[in-house]
Amino acid sequence: MWAPLHGPPNWRNGVTAQQLLTALFDAGIAISIGATVLSLGMTYTVGQLVAPLHRVVLVIVMVVLNAGVIPAVAWGIAEITPMGSKYVPGLVLATLGAGSAASLKAAQFAKRADLPLAVSVVVVLQLVNIVAVPLWAGQVVTGAAISAWSIIESLLMVVLLPLVVGLMIRARYADHAKDWQPELVKAANLALVVALATGISANWSTIVSMFGSWVIVTAIIIIVTAGVLGLLPGLLLGGRSAEVRTTTGMVSVFRFASLGLIIISAQLHGNPVYLGPALTFALVDFIVPLALAVEIGHRAGTPELASEPAPARSGRP
Repeated sequence: MWAPLHGPPNWRNGVTAQQLLTALFDAGIAISIGATVLSLGMTYTVGQLVAPLHRVVLVIVMVVLNAGVIPAVAWGIAEITPMGSKYVPGLVLATLGAGSAASLKAAQFAKRADLPLAVSVVVVLQLVNIVAVPLWAGQVVTGAAISAWSIIESLLMVVLLPLVVGLMIRARYADHAKDWQPELVKAANLALVVALATGISANWSTIVSMFGSWVIVTAIIIIVTAGVLGLLPGLLLGGRSAEVRTTTGMVSVFRFASLGLIIISAQLHGNPVYLGPALTFALVDFIVPLALAVEIGHRAGTPELASEPAPARSGRP
């Protein structure tokens, strides 16, 4: 399900540092995604997650924006910047996935977000990814054999299964779920740090070679553009609610870069030409929006979010 970036290590000849770092990278991403989604299932009830879906127009606009508009805009930006054309596919692949679980953590840090709405939209976008990401990936990577099933299998096992298990645990063992959920969040955060650190270490020379290639600048331009576009649904359909604007902005600015890394790992054999820009985008898209969310929360000056989620809003936009 989760193929190593450079193929399985040859255990007879020993494990090299490169192979070890790559294995830690693969495991880190899988654990981070699975633990995050499992913790979300333990945090909310089915009713709380379903209620925000009554805002049908808002949800549809978020789907079109995140699954269609933002990938297309990201591709266009990557093509027109002075960045080398060989880096375009890898960078764009990292932008295709929508609904990153990191956006939920950022929404918490911002302190003024509609968390049930955020969770609902993220889950919907995860489901849309099953169809949208393979379609986009086949267009971005010319001549590459992109297996839709490999992406679908990973999404089902790493995203949907943990969510269902989390919901079941909350429904049957609510008291235990309250104790386990914070520990799962810590595990997910640690696994993500390990994944980014080992992935960068394993491909450090490739990333360093991009410092003069406009990859980082292009990534920042894409991130800023995605954030601005993400504010529009909240502005147009959220009334005067700052919570809705923050939610749509945070969900949109965080791309589910792990899906691009899955494609590069399983289908493109971890080619550094693809992996370097994809990892660079994943790192920048994690640090920059998260720092912004912390600053928004600091300026908001509101009390910390309660441990129990607020009741979901079910009103229509």
